[in-house]
Amino acid sequence: MGLEGRTILVTRQREQSVEFIAEIEKRGGRAVLFPMITIQDPESWEDCDRALLQIKAYDSLVFASTNAVEKFFLRCTLRGVEPIMFRRYDVYAVGEKTKQAVEEKGLQVKAIPDQYSSASLAESFQGRNLTGKRFLYPRGDLGKAELVKSLIQQGASVEPVVVYRNTGPNEVDAEQVYRKLVVGEIDVVTFASPSAAINFAKLFPEARMTSMDKRVRIAAIGPTTEEAVKSLGLPVDIVARQSTVESLVDAIQTYYESR
Repeated sequence: MGLEGRTILVTRQREQSVEFIAEIEKRGGRAVLFPMITIQDPESWEDCDRALLQIKAYDSLVFASTNAVEKFFLRCTLRGVEPIMFRRYDVYAVGEKTKQAVEEKGLQVKAIPDQYSSASLAESFQGRNLTGKRFLYPRGDLGKAELVKSLIQQGASVEPVVVYRNTGPNEVDAEQVYRKLVVGEIDVVTFASPSAAINFAKLFPEARMTSMDKRVRIAAIGPTTEEAVKSLGLPVDIVARQSTVESLVDAIQTYYESR
């Protein structure tokens, strides 16, 4: 049966939505792209540049997103710091995609968590003695603090540096999407990150959500995103088993096939 007759709202940033849209269309569904996130440079590179000036003082790197990998190493290139400088580091990543992005820079990833979330990565450090370890943590401006707290609790010192900002969607497009949600032209709203859910809730507060068609379902890519969606007062009907695009589309398909 697949996803024939189902229209799915994709809220990922445009550059990261190609695989998602292809997976939906392969199964007969229709994707509507409505990016909730636009990735921009941080308001200042001062913290990152200061860390790069003392790059030999660190021995570990941790990444929670592909955006962090791309923006950090782009800045490294601009500042004359080659990826080879990090080969002696222990590098940690959240998820296969982030791991792949790191490996494309010529580096090896020491570990990724079983569940693809920063919270799960934080848990993986529990009980370990990290005394004396110095972590550099390139991140987005909306990154959660639990990973930093966990590393510090295990004795490490951590330098979080913002290497990108998440900004919201186009409000003109938002009105068009809202009309589709109200009349039931969209079956599923998908969230692949907490920041996408946050920006969606800003556009569509509770008063507007109550006007949407009751058949609209919300799907989250993993437990961290599910938690973020629920904290915004939105229901979560579908959750991926793994935090990957393919798993999310699998979960959506399974939801409808079971009915």
